[in-house]
Amino acid sequence: MTSNASFALTPAMRRASRSRTFAGAITLLALLTLAVDLVWLVMAPQLFMLQLPLLLGAVFLLLFFGLGYFLNPPEWTGAFLMALLYLAQDFTLRQGLVGGGGVDLQSLVKGGIAALLMGYGLFNGVTRVARQPVLLLLFAYASFGLLSASYSSARALGIGSGIALLGIAFATARAATMTQKDLKAYWYGLYIVAAGLCVSSFILLGTVPLMARDLADPGAYRLRGLTGSANSLGPIMALGVIAGLMMIKQAQPGWRKNLHRVLWVAMVAALVLTNSRSSLLGLGLGLMAVAVVRRRQTILTVLLILLSGALFLTVVALPSLAKGVLSFFAETLSRSGTTEELTNLTGRSEIWQACWELIKEKPWHGYGLGSVRIEIPKVFYDEWGNTAATAHNFVLESLISVGVIGTSLLLAVVLISMFGLVRVVTQSQTLLDDDQREIALCALRCMFMLLIHAMVERAFAGMAAPSTVLLGVCVATYAFFALQRSQQEQVRTQRVMSLR
Repeated sequence: MTSNASFALTPAMRRASRSRTFAGAITLLALLTLAVDLVWLVMAPQLFMLQLPLLLGAVFLLLFFGLGYFLNPPEWTGAFLMALLYLAQDFTLRQGLVGGGGVDLQSLVKGGIAALLMGYGLFNGVTRVARQPVLLLLFAYASFGLLSASYSSARALGIGSGIALLGIAFATARAATMTQKDLKAYWYGLYIVAAGLCVSSFILLGTVPLMARDLADPGAYRLRGLTGSANSLGPIMALGVIAGLMMIKQAQPGWRKNLHRVLWVAMVAALVLTNSRSSLLGLGLGLMAVAVVRRRQTILTVLLILLSGALFLTVVALPSLAKGVLSFFAETLSRSGTTEELTNLTGRSEIWQACWELIKEKPWHGYGLGSVRIEIPKVFYDEWGNTAATAHNFVLESLISVGVIGTSLLLAVVLISMFGLVRVVTQSQTLLDDDQREIALCALRCMFMLLIHAMVERAFAGMAAPSTVLLGVCVATYAFFALQRSQQEQVRTQRVMSLR
């Protein structure tokens, strides 16, 4: 087990820590200044004599402070940058996407944050990706994704997303190979972002209701807060609810535990207001699945599977019963109250059929990251010209973006991590302490939630999204326990050999 012992800081150590923090702040400010100045230069080149000094100054600060900072950053830097990217990916002050797969100031700022994370990872995580097979697979997937941007029809989005994927892969490798305290900091960072978005969304709803609502579905009064849509805010709130359970369990009795409880209730309310059915279903089924796995209820699991199969066969054999079941669920689940919304999954079945036609044309390497926004409108649109910007399924989204090659790598990462976490949780009663058990449960709950959510949304596939960052932290958690188990087995083997 990795030791988390703490030592008293000397004055020299305190000064070094303050210097690193200052260098990090200057680096972040310089990067944002550079991004804004480049956009300004493109939009108003007549002010070149003012823009050039800002550009040169930002580059100088990045080289002077950034290089030294990345060579010797504080331990919390990776967790901070991952949380910042988690916040930035779906954060927006506009309704809808940039037309034609283009970029704007928000996109460039997000790209700058992704580049900062990748720069940090190049100095602090690239040498760690080979320490565990799943980390190497994630790195291979991210590398192929960045390579695919070279032939993408939305090259700017593809390059930015590829850089973000590499940054996530490097930060994941670093998180998995550090101490338990450092790993928990990554979870704490994501939890703070979720709680912050929850509070800000309610403030926005009370002050500027139209801005807080998802106007793409005006009749449903869905909450989107400061994200692109209600379906973007939903999985973030689901993560907050799951991580909140861990925070409540681990907090000492007092105001901190009470604060986590209040935030947990608020995030549940925000999730309900998003009316993101995939997130709600993913959260509910994820919590139940982990409860069954944790208690090793094999017989109960088999019975539930048999019951589900019997119900399915009954519905298929009796069409009248099927119509009654669909009518019941239509009244409770669909927004329009019609069975057609359920049978075609709110129009997703038509999108999936169109996506499959795209995939058959370029099955192996896909169309490149970011291309989905360009390619789907070419093959799917209704009589009014409405189309879709996503495949609404993570496998189809990935196949369009990076083909069979990249999708195979992604599925390997997801399945290895999920089944590895299942193994960790089922053995937690004897091998893990309380803190480790809660971290493992949190990661497994998030994995189940992500997989269920990803069946009808792009989630972590294709372009980098908050769910991709969350997937990275889940992978890091599995890799951390896998490496820990490997170290314990090595120690046990050495002891046995020494007794011979």
